[in-house]
Amino acid sequence: MDQVTQGAVKILHDNDLSNPLHKNCLVQVINVKSIATSAGGTRYRIIVSDGTHFMQAMLAAVHSPLIDEGQIKKFSIVRLTEAVCNEANNRKILIILHLDVVSTDTNGRIGEPVSIEGAMPAKQSAAPQQQQQQQQAQPLFMQSSGSSYATNSVNKQLEASLFPIKGLNPYQNKWVIKARVTQKSDIKTWSNARSEGKLFSVNLLDQSGEIKATAFKDQVDRLYPLMEEGKVYYISHARVTMAKKQFSTLNNEYELSFDHTTEVELCSDEQAVPEMNYDFVKIADMDKKEKGSVVDALGVVREDAGIQEIVSKASGRPAKKRELAIVDETQKQIRVTLWDRMAESFDATGTPIVAFKGLRVNDFNGRSLSLSSSGSVKRDPTFPEAQKLEQWYKNQGQSASYTNFTNAMATDGGDFQPRNTPKLTIQESKDNRLGESDSPDYFMTRATIMFIKSESHSYPACPECRKKMLQETQGWRCERCQRTYEAPEYKYVLAFSVEDATSHMYCNAFDEVSMVLLKKSANELAALRETDDSAFRATFTDATYKTYNFKIKAFSQVFNDMPRTKYQVVEAQPVDFAREGQELAAAIDKLLI
Repeated sequence: MDQVTQGAVKILHDNDLSNPLHKNCLVQVINVKSIATSAGGTRYRIIVSDGTHFMQAMLAAVHSPLIDEGQIKKFSIVRLTEAVCNEANNRKILIILHLDVVSTDTNGRIGEPVSIEGAMPAKQSAAPQQQQQQQQAQPLFMQSSGSSYATNSVNKQLEASLFPIKGLNPYQNKWVIKARVTQKSDIKTWSNARSEGKLFSVNLLDQSGEIKATAFKDQVDRLYPLMEEGKVYYISHARVTMAKKQFSTLNNEYELSFDHTTEVELCSDEQAVPEMNYDFVKIADMDKKEKGSVVDALGVVREDAGIQEIVSKASGRPAKKRELAIVDETQKQIRVTLWDRMAESFDATGTPIVAFKGLRVNDFNGRSLSLSSSGSVKRDPTFPEAQKLEQWYKNQGQSASYTNFTNAMATDGGDFQPRNTPKLTIQESKDNRLGESDSPDYFMTRATIMFIKSESHSYPACPECRKKMLQETQGWRCERCQRTYEAPEYKYVLAFSVEDATSHMYCNAFDEVSMVLLKKSANELAALRETDDSAFRATFTDATYKTYNFKIKAFSQVFNDMPRTKYQVVEAQPVDFAREGQELAAAIDKLLI
């Protein structure tokens, strides 16, 4: 029985983590059974043996292809490098998280193994009641308000309950994951008429896969100080929900939501958890990826445009961006944009090799990439792909010529508006998921105004800074400028709906666009409201059912803890039907050639 490790099953059954064989033992697979999951997939239950004892085991979903492809079958020999034993229905089952196939073609069963369950002594049922109560009262996790370091005994308890990230689903309630924080976002805030709050998110990684987790409001204060990038934690009691793909760069159908019951504990043994998981796409293959998709890229930074300070039209807040030009051995060059914290901290000195995780594919004037808020950047990585690229660049890449996906780097500020704005129907803009990435998308559409909201169409603005003013007994007060004025200068914040033949959408517009639509300034309309109500209402009636060519900015905004796509009209022009007809005729001619 030299092909298997004697006593391995008992070590695994007892969760004897102190024994080095727990993370390096050979066992034989003596049975394989497929189990259908509620999600329509297939998991595999196997029986493993050390020639003396056998026990039931569950294979992590990430290893299912090994059975599908015939690498693991009945009587195969495998090396277990990470597994935990869980108890269910008074029986123990081994969860195999990581293994290596040693031999597929073994002639028959090794030894005459018997069930480890029958060989173990029965549990003592007459334990004092007080002792049972004390054991039940022991918390599995230390409270987050206290020390964040677990004792070895607590770690062992947690290891015994581990569950792979790939196995998490909304129907699985009792689980503990052991995962590394590969990315931690800044704290973000939102405020609107209905709610205000803050949030942050982390990306979590174990051997089986990755998952995003988000904390809102009070949980931000509790959990943000506890979690650090690069550290490994035990995490439990988080809600498993369907992933919001527009805000996640990870390959997982689910994500986690931290609440007041969520428990997070620092893990002292982090060697078994990988540092990062990449799925690199060559730069030349970026044009094969759909707009809005998420990719990882490995490249050499050849150009750095430096930090540019802009003001986001979506939030009115200052933002920072940095544009890089990266290349690889395909001799293609592509633009990568970093934002805010990443833009400030990135060091492009020299021509570093950089690994990017979580890049959004954009289609502005050709292909470009933008690092999402949940993405990460690693300079000068040491894994084999990076070393190979570095050697190529030293030998050939420095003197090579490269072709671009895009024109020269943009140097304008604002919201990164593209020079060539695509013309789309409303439904096409939704099908292409415009506005769901971290940076805004622009498009042109021809649509008709169907309704304009007459309430709250404007606000009393400060003549200097345009911020909202408050009326006091002495006049109108601007808190920002610390000045009082006799009268405000009203500014539009118009909300309206538009339609075309394919769909409809709700938009908003500010002062310049609103004056085009209503044919009056906000000051004039405010005066009408006080003096002539019928003329006031007629202004909105006359503006409906008019068709325009709209330039629209689509962007994402958090509302009631949920992200939503917003549409802001940045330009409105009356339709030149003669010109539109000529363009349509030219487009038809191209199709007929």
